[in-house]
Amino acid sequence: MLESVNELIEANAGAGWLLPALFVYFAVDGIVPPLPSEGVLIALAAVGASTGAPHWLGLLAVAWAGAWVGDNLAYLLGSRTGFDRLVRRSDRGRRTMDWARRGFDSRGALIVVVGRWIPVGRAAVNLMAGAAGYSQPRFAAWTVLSAGLWAAWSVALGTLAGRWVEDNALLAGALGAGLALVVAAIVERVSRRFATS
Repeated sequence: MLESVNELIEANAGAGWLLPALFVYFAVDGIVPPLPSEGVLIALAAVGASTGAPHWLGLLAVAWAGAWVGDNLAYLLGSRTGFDRLVRRSDRGRRTMDWARRGFDSRGALIVVVGRWIPVGRAAVNLMAGAAGYSQPRFAAWTVLSAGLWAAWSVALGTLAGRWVEDNALLAGALGAGLALVVAAIVERVSRRFATS
């Protein structure tokens, strides 16, 4: 049974449709996170390190590009859909938008780069950056950096996991997904601690 699952994973890991599908997945994940993109990327990098496909460089490129596109689509939604007016309908919303504008004015780069690592925070940060009127060229530049760091970290972590369990795609993918869960839990705990301090 496990041998059949390994063969299935290996056969699809090198499929021609995989990288374009991942690009779309990572772009859509920037707007509506359907599944944890880190887990998918880390698990596939682990499978790639274990079996040779998908290649880490292809994964890095599509994750980086897809994440950048998704971040910038969320920014555009925040800036062009009246999100600002919607949020400002209440006193709390007005205070939130004022707080966001001050934050992006004083430390926008830090917010954009760090926001990428906070579970579900990425979409919120990107929407708020657009709604708050943060400079689009600056946002686009900072998301090149944040998406690249995120993609490189995820692919490296998955590759490390895959090297530990060579020749077993199922175990490599499971180990990669497990590492992704641990990293997500740590990031969430750290971000909560900073939010309450």
